[in-house]
Parts: sequence; structure tokens; C-alpha cells
Amino acid sequence: MAKRVFRTADSLAAEERTRAILPAFLASRGFTDVKDQRSGKRQAIGAVSPAGDRLSISVRLCWRRQENSRDSKRVQTYSAAQLLADVKGDWEGSLSRKIASEQARGITHVLFVQPEDNKIRYAALVPLSKVIPIWTAQRDISLRIIKEGRAGRRKKNHAMNGSSPTIWLQDDRGGQEVAAALWNHQGVVDVVNISAHYVSADEANQTLDTEKVESDFQPCGNDRRRHVFRQIKERRGQQSFRDTLRVRYGNRCVVTGCSLLDVLEAAHISPYRGVEDNHPRNGLLLRADIHTLFDLNLLGIEPESLVIRLHPDVIADTAYASLDGTKLICEQLHRPSEKALRDRFELFQQRLNAVVFISPVQSK
Repeated sequence: MAKRVFRTADSLAAEERTRAILPAFLASRGFTDVKDQRSGKRQAIGAVSPAGDRLSISVRLCWRRQENSRDSKRVQTYSAAQLLADVKGDWEGSLSRKIASEQARGITHVLFVQPEDNKIRYAALVPLSKVIPIWTAQRDISLRIIKEGRAGRRKKNHAMNGSSPTIWLQDDRGGQEVAAALWNHQGVVDVVNISAHYVSADEANQTLDTEKVESDFQPCGNDRRRHVFRQIKERRGQQSFRDTLRVRYGNRCVVTGCSLLDVLEAAHISPYRGVEDNHPRNGLLLRADIHTLFDLNLLGIEPESLVIRLHPDVIADTAYASLDGTKLICEQLHRPSEKALRDRFELFQQRLNAVVFISPVQSK
């Protein structure tokens, strides 16, 4: 029997193409003085961040199911990167030694990269000091959802992939909470969707004060993008924003309680005009049809009481009538922005005021 080839020539060529485009990709996201540094199979990139921090970034490429595999129906459902190739026993100790080795080389950050069609699909910039906390968080979440039977058919821990410690950027097979632990971790930057405010290294290394009240979202009236028509295929919203809302609202529609993930979408309260609007307090997780009603201002949410109100035309449809007067399903700590809800409720009221009742005499 012929020996299985672990890496094909096409795979190696694709990896090289990804590594080659990374300096230009970072430059396009506001990084300056970008220098690609190679040593054998290692790639480190020196750069100055948009906040002015000088970084030394170790690159980790992710793997994803290939289209020509026997499981091709599940292509692009997950993305992950190994931290070490082989660990025997002491997982955290091995990772600690790896981090210490990277620090000795002057590395400050790790860039986890998922390519797609010669472009960058995901790019998570992680302070080196946050790698182990993120890995342990993903390990613990994976253990919990597997025990609770919420990880689909998966029986093995995400973070302990065989004998390889692994970081996950995406898993749509029941491990969305695992991936969200990366994107929601303090100091992690979503470079693909980088915002104008980049968290500096000093800010990233500050200890999170769990006693602080969550900052509010302030809608901005200025349009920061060219107007584009929203397409149905984009309705799920930007992946990291949707993942954040899924964790925030417990994987259920905040209006109906529906937990069927295939029909849950990330909705903006204050309409999307730029990446700053992807604030968790500006988001609602809604069933697709409820999202449409909300976008059309046929459904409103009272900003203080969180009571749901429906347009008379919607109430006339018995499929939705029972929702009128119910309350938004969310925890007190996860209430959406009252200011954003108030602005949006005004639009709902304007639509209510536009209702014209025509008497039988007038209609003749």
C-alpha cells in the first residue's frame, strides 16, 4: 500500500501564496513598516500597528476541510490552527515553554490566518500573553458543551486535537461558543474587519475589571461607507459579530426564543454604516422573518421596558399576533443599548403614524 502523502504540492503552494500576501494584507489594514521575516518554515512579520505599537508577529496558518475530500459537504465549516505538533502529557507546561521560546525570539503577537480563494477569510491578532488563556478557555468550553450534548457528534475536546493543542477560529458544527472565546477575548483584534480604534498593546495587557459596567453604544449618524444593497446571502451578518451575539443571547432569537441556528441572524439596531456599529450592544439575534419585520420597522422594541410592539398589519397575521406585548428575551447584563433602541423605536412609531384608515364612504 502506498504511503499517504500528508502535504501535497498544491497544499504547499497554497500555503506559500498565503504567506506571500500577508505583508500587503496588513498594510491594507493600517499597519506600517511591514517587514516579512522568514527562517526555515517559520514566518514572523515586523510591523507598526495603527496605534503606533511596534509588533513582532508570529504567523500561524489555519486548516479547513478541502473541497475534494470525502466530507466535502462540510467544507468551510471550521477553521483552526495547531500551536504545537505533538504534546505528551503536560499540555499547559508544553505551551508555557513554547510561549517562553517565542518571547525569547522577541515575538509579541500571534496572527492566526485562514485563507480562502487567495484572500484572507479570518485573521486574529492575539497578544502572545493571551494565547494560553484563550486555549484554556476554549478547552473548558469544549468540555462543557460536549458533556451537555451540544457539540453535535464531536466527542473529543476542540483544544486537545489528538496530541496537538489547537486554537479555533470557526466551528459551525456545534462549537460556535468555542470559537467565540477567541474573538471575544480582551486584546484580540479581528484584522479583516479592523476598526478605526485599534487597541494598543498597553490596553490589551490591562486586567479586565469584571466589576465595570459594560460601556454603552452610541449611534453615529454619519455614514462611513458607500451605500450598498444588502443581499440575502449577507443576512447572517459578519461572522464574528454573529458569533458574539450567539454567545450573548444564548443561541436563541431574543423575540421568539427560537434556537434553530440555521435561521438565526445578526441584526443591527442602529443601521450598519461602519465596523464601529458591530458593537454587541447594537446587536440582536433574530429569527430570519423577525429580522425582516425589524428592518422594515414593522416590529419595534420599547427602549426602557423592552416590550415588543407590532404594527397593526403584522398583528392581523395570527402567526405573529401573540408576540405583541411580550418582552425581549435577554439577561439584565446583556440589555441592548437604550439609546440605539430609542432611535429605532422612533422609526417604528413613524411607520405607525403613517397608517391611514379609510372609511367605507371614502373608499367608494
